[in-house]
Amino acid sequence: MAGLDVEAMARRSLEVRARPKPSAHDVLKAIRPEWEKEAAQQGLTGEALSAFKRQILAEDGPQVYAEMTDIIYYMIHLNKAAVEKIDSDSEIVFQALEVATLAIPEIDDIISPLEAFIRAEVTTIQAVGSTVSDGQVQLVGVWPVPVVIAQSDEDYNWDAVDAAKRLGDIIGG
Repeated sequence: MAGLDVEAMARRSLEVRARPKPSAHDVLKAIRPEWEKEAAQQGLTGEALSAFKRQILAEDGPQVYAEMTDIIYYMIHLNKAAVEKIDSDSEIVFQALEVATLAIPEIDDIISPLEAFIRAEVTTIQAVGSTVSDGQVQLVGVWPVPVVIAQSDEDYNWDAVDAAKRLGDIIGG
């Protein structure tokens, strides 16, 4: 970690957290740029349109889940969309991370330096994701150290409906 400016990365992480949440429209555009055209072609309105948006979030949206195992180990699971978007649409991914860690005080306590470390390791995270058939990555750490190791999270089963609801909560959609 020589030359790693943790203070600057933590400052950037805090700046990201202070930014306003992206709109549901912007998130859907980032996830599936042609979603409006698809909805119009299908003639979707009202509840059918809302269901279509939820489906996009569930199937194509970045999903992040955090958990503590044993006493000191923590894991952060990233689906393929989160791994792919962690560098281009990182605000959405990091907001999903923040929501995922709110229920786990141990991880929430170290979220700023953890985000800074993850930002520094985007290339590694994406490299691991590219070697896995389903593109999923697991970040494993030992609490309270905000340093994680990226490894395959192949075959982790996501609750897509719950993940879409969490992402909808993040964007207020």
